[in-house]
Amino acid sequence: MRHLIIAVMILTAAAFATEQSAPETGSGRMQVLSEEGIVGDLPLMYTTVVIDISGNLQRATVQQVYGNPYDEVIEAIYTFPLPQSAAVDRMNMWIGDKLIEGKIHERYLAQQIYNEAIEAGQTASLLEQERPNIFTQSVGNILPGDSIVIEISYVAPVEYDDGEYEIVFPMVVGPRFVPAGDFVRNIFGIYEVSTSVEDADRITPQIVPEGTRTGYDIELSVNLNPGVAIQDFESLNHEVDIQLNWNGTVTITLENDDEIPNRDFVLRYTTASDRIQSGVIAHNGEMGGHFMLILQPDADIDIDEITPKEMFFVVDCSGSMSGQPMEVAKETVRQFVRGMNPNDTFQIMRFSETASSMSRAPLSNTEGNVEQGIQYINNMSGTGGTMMIEGIRAAIGYPEDSERMRFVIFLTDGFIGNEAEILGELQSTLGDNTRLFSIGVGSSPNRYIIEGLAEEGRGHAYYVGLSEDPDESVAAIYDKINDPYLVGIDIDWGDLDVHDIYPSRIPDLYAGEPLVIVGQYNGSGTETVRLSGAVAGERWGQELSVTLPSREEGNDVIATLWARNKIHDLTRDMYASYGYLSNDQEIIDEITDTALDYQIMCEYTAFVAVSEEVRIDPDSGEPVTIQVPVNMPDGVSYDGIFGSDNDPSVSQHYRSSNRTVAPSSGYGLGGVSGGNMQAFEECEVDGDYFYGGEFEDYGFAEVSHISVSPTLGLLPSVVRSAAREFVTDITEVYQNFVDGMDDDDEWPTGTVTFNVTVDSAGNVTSVSIAGSGLDRELDDDLCEVLEGFSIPAPPDGAGIIQIQYSFQKIW
Repeated sequence: MRHLIIAVMILTAAAFATEQSAPETGSGRMQVLSEEGIVGDLPLMYTTVVIDISGNLQRATVQQVYGNPYDEVIEAIYTFPLPQSAAVDRMNMWIGDKLIEGKIHERYLAQQIYNEAIEAGQTASLLEQERPNIFTQSVGNILPGDSIVIEISYVAPVEYDDGEYEIVFPMVVGPRFVPAGDFVRNIFGIYEVSTSVEDADRITPQIVPEGTRTGYDIELSVNLNPGVAIQDFESLNHEVDIQLNWNGTVTITLENDDEIPNRDFVLRYTTASDRIQSGVIAHNGEMGGHFMLILQPDADIDIDEITPKEMFFVVDCSGSMSGQPMEVAKETVRQFVRGMNPNDTFQIMRFSETASSMSRAPLSNTEGNVEQGIQYINNMSGTGGTMMIEGIRAAIGYPEDSERMRFVIFLTDGFIGNEAEILGELQSTLGDNTRLFSIGVGSSPNRYIIEGLAEEGRGHAYYVGLSEDPDESVAAIYDKINDPYLVGIDIDWGDLDVHDIYPSRIPDLYAGEPLVIVGQYNGSGTETVRLSGAVAGERWGQELSVTLPSREEGNDVIATLWARNKIHDLTRDMYASYGYLSNDQEIIDEITDTALDYQIMCEYTAFVAVSEEVRIDPDSGEPVTIQVPVNMPDGVSYDGIFGSDNDPSVSQHYRSSNRTVAPSSGYGLGGVSGGNMQAFEECEVDGDYFYGGEFEDYGFAEVSHISVSPTLGLLPSVVRSAAREFVTDITEVYQNFVDGMDDDDEWPTGTVTFNVTVDSAGNVTSVSIAGSGLDRELDDDLCEVLEGFSIPAPPDGAGIIQIQYSFQKIW
């Protein structure tokens, strides 16, 4: 096993006082802690970010610079955020001035390549996605004195709403709460818990102690070219410098050179035009035709009176919200309650471990009831775990008033790890007469869950920072829910051959929101596209002239964003089962195929880069692994997360929802290396199972396809699909073999790699096992099955394709 360096180990409060470093003891190492409270001797030195904005699209390049201040060879592991809408399409590694381009593979194969490279003495890097907005970077075999740069690039849309554009670059992963369950995982490097979130250790990085900060900082610049004159802008959380360029573009940089990465960078700006430019951006290249349609509907309808509503205000009162975020949330709800329409009714709810409400039933909007509501709000405080499912069920499950539309205003920092469970619950229970608007509170909210709540709740997401007056967000939400909104949107494309449009379920559009959809098309042509829907019960329609070209090499990011939106849409179909019942393998395969074809990241793919040079002696031992700690998000209370005096035994955030199994002795023991994560584990189960009228041990053979590489110039989806066609036949051979074994024989299980040689026509000429197989007789039978493998003529000609299958026993 790799040694773990304890990235931060604080023994006593007195250790904060002077700059010092202690010798290594056991598997831990004391880090340098300066008088200013800076935790040094970390492998991550600094991060630079450059965001280029052109019109409605952004391209960002993130460079993480790693070094090695130790005498030993090390491996660095860093958990960090990126925007939840980003399509990550590049990861490269620089060792000095030498570039090593990253390659994307199935996640298990990328992990395997990384591990083999580390064992062989090569320097390697591995980028994995844990959530759409959480990533893990592993860099192995960093030599003393090295400077290694990891360059990550992504594309994303620029968000727009009601005349204002916004870009966000998250800088830190906030502390995630994970509910109780059966998986024993180490979180925050502090203690082990039983949790329902299988990858809890992958999304809960170590946090530096209270009163300290990490030694690495961040530089960020934005090159803004919106296409029209910029009228106004605002940086919410950072002081910035502005440079107006001769060509009309604007460069925005952080004012402080040593900025702490502990809060989101948020830039909002307006242009001389008060409406987003409608039209179509198209790309037609090697992957076929792709387009993005942007339209701000002209759907203004005057109404005589505002329809009475049922307002539900739901507030996250968990430990992570204690302190400043709680005060921001309370002031926001107070403004909401005071701003209701005269005929509205309202209910106020809070949740942490459980949910409770202000009253047994919604109250009328009277002066006395409003005062009662304000008093209820004033008494709120943050403590305990974030059982968000309780808040969702309380608000959505409450009996509806058939005479009123219900609007749920849901305030939270989103610091949870079971996002899919929450979104699946909302997706399956939201009634036709209910809409949910989410408000992210604080400096670094989990925007994946905040945006997801609004998407599944058919509402809109807003954010209130620690230094913001919430009046603008409150007014904006009331403007949207008081004005009629566009529903039942349909698009008539005429004779244009368009398909695979996302989002597949076109959402309701509120005042000021644009319609943004992406799709694929065949052929070319110009048509008048007709959009229709309903506003306040009246029919609405609008036309737009659309040209889809037969060839357009530019705008290639449109194809990338189409793939990102498809993956997101498919993931939504798995919310109900993701991580709790069973994953839908067909959907996972389609997601993986799409990600590999378009060379972008998802949870099932990963980038890996490996130096050709063997830089250390493979026999010198494994590198020492260092988990890079992160800063606590600005404004988040240590007591709210870890309990008073930072004593994990009285943790507020985890006090009763998780069963502590075995508290560890200090920081630095959390998380497994990205390169060490086993994607396929054999379960050991004791017990008798009823079969054939008797209780006996019984198992079934399960075979799953893992990876293919290389694809000889064909799209990965083509070769992967051909490999999946043999899963049934391979499973039958495997089952027949184990059925013929004696009861005392041990099942052959594991991952097997087949070398499949194909000729220039794509026909198999030979099949063999690469490395060790399962059993010689079984291996021969499996190879015989794969002799029927066939693919289209590969553009790169004849060659060897390695196909991996997992063979397991299930009960």
